[in-house]
Amino acid sequence: MYELKRIVVAVNLTELDEEVVRYASIVSRIMDADSVYFVHVAETLDLPDDLAEEYRQVLAPVDETIQHEMQHLVDDYFPHGEHTQVSIDVLQGNPTDELIRYGKQKDADLIILGKPDGFPRKPKLRKVAEISTCSVLFVPEGADIKIDKIAVALDFSDHAQRALSQAIKFTEEGKDVTIYGHHVYQIPKGYSKTGKSYEDFSQIMEENAKKESKKFFDNHNLDKNICEMRYQLSEDTKIDDELFGFAQQKDVDLMIIGSRGRTAAASILLGSVAERLLAYHTNIPLFMVKEKNSNMSFLEALLSL
Repeated sequence: MYELKRIVVAVNLTELDEEVVRYASIVSRIMDADSVYFVHVAETLDLPDDLAEEYRQVLAPVDETIQHEMQHLVDDYFPHGEHTQVSIDVLQGNPTDELIRYGKQKDADLIILGKPDGFPRKPKLRKVAEISTCSVLFVPEGADIKIDKIAVALDFSDHAQRALSQAIKFTEEGKDVTIYGHHVYQIPKGYSKTGKSYEDFSQIMEENAKKESKKFFDNHNLDKNICEMRYQLSEDTKIDDELFGFAQQKDVDLMIIGSRGRTAAASILLGSVAERLLAYHTNIPLFMVKEKNSNMSFLEALLSL
């Protein structure tokens, strides 16, 4: 699992920025980040012609004004003298495309951005999660600025292994952190043809999940005691409801889920569980862990259009 040493933080000049920057300061300290890049992308940095002409002598260029405003906020949570290198950039263009391109240029390990109310109606933000070449962390309004309890969605795949490994990094680099591993299983259609009752087959599925769990921890050389496992039967197809409900029940500070990334041959987990989790109105940050650069060719093709 790659370390989070290079972090990009998107700043949008809204009230949510302070929560995003505060959260970024917590993550960067825990992960001992080398560099944190703050970036704001404006569709235009040009003043209206009439204002530019009338106030040319007293108005600073728009990018300098924005950078000055950002600097005040960043200084509050990233004091001078710390070893982490901090930079601030103001760019012009399509906010989504420029943020993705900027993350690629900086070889980012993580992009952090705010998740405002009405996120389901923000397809541009979903696009960042879909095609970025690194992990993405969404910080919603009202998020607790601490990482003491983490819920990790585990389906015992390689993607889940990356998600759990990232959670473990928080325990290694930070203070005491409790990890809850959450596996949701379902009863397959047609179970009645086996002659077993619903209750009997539910027990069979739970026992099988526990066997898969043991194999998962053994195959990846993970300490099974690193997290508290929860095996939960979902009686409908909305696994995200179970994941979200469990996170609320445990009052976690962070949810982590593995994502496949996007390639020409396979779509990402977004569009199913992860995308629906993004749509919840919640104060729990959602960390989507990706295999870094797994969708680089797709990104390069997209940004060249």
